[in-house]
Amino acid sequence: MYYKIEKYLLGLILVFALISGGCSTDSDNTDSQNNVIVFSAASTTNAITEISDLFTGETGINVTTNFASASALAQQIEFGADADIFISANQKWADELEKKQLVAKRETIVGNSIVIILPDGSTISGNSPEILLQPEVRTISMGEPSSVPAGTYGKKALVKLGLWEKIEGKVVSAKDVRSALAYVETSAAEAGIVYSTDAAISDKVKTVYTFPDDAVDKPISYPAMTLTNAVNEKNADLFFDFLKDSKSKSVFEKYGFKIILK
Repeated sequence: MYYKIEKYLLGLILVFALISGGCSTDSDNTDSQNNVIVFSAASTTNAITEISDLFTGETGINVTTNFASASALAQQIEFGADADIFISANQKWADELEKKQLVAKRETIVGNSIVIILPDGSTISGNSPEILLQPEVRTISMGEPSSVPAGTYGKKALVKLGLWEKIEGKVVSAKDVRSALAYVETSAAEAGIVYSTDAAISDKVKTVYTFPDDAVDKPISYPAMTLTNAVNEKNADLFFDFLKDSKSKSVFEKYGFKIILK
């Protein structure tokens, strides 16, 4: 039932986003010549917000951001939402847009890891994936495994370890990784699987296990791309290049991302 409600709410959010142009800013009040629209995975919220402020400070170009799960953002772009840049939390959704000839330029910029977290005050003990099997762990929050990248990575890792079938009944699927984090922060879930960068920004959770890169087959990576239907191609190119600047790399590192693009 909970899963169906999450899917229903995601559908409503998607419809609203399409109606409003996919962004929170009223396009009638935004000068497209002095604006760039960035769709970015929820796990990048803090880093991209800070990078956007730096970009505006240097160029005078305003940045309109839209943060959600990579799957929801990719669907919005497919349905024609106004966007200049897309930063995905996995290669899958970038590939989907590329197949539909919606990607102009694309480069993988940073990487991440997935971790198991508990509420900061939790008395549950252990530092291995088997902690999820403990009876005290009644609910495990993670992104929806079929669509949200963090959830997909989490399921892959648990399947590889032979744990997925044992804990699947405890899983509460969230619409994005920040929602999964919030469940643990509020103790609505006794444990969760999120990115290490999400765990690092919260003082309400503690990390008890970090999955190795080979647990998810390929290292977790974030491709950034300019879009063929960009509202402002020039500004899209400027922001795309700024993502690779040393200032942006420093921000990504500050929030715990692994720099891939040297």
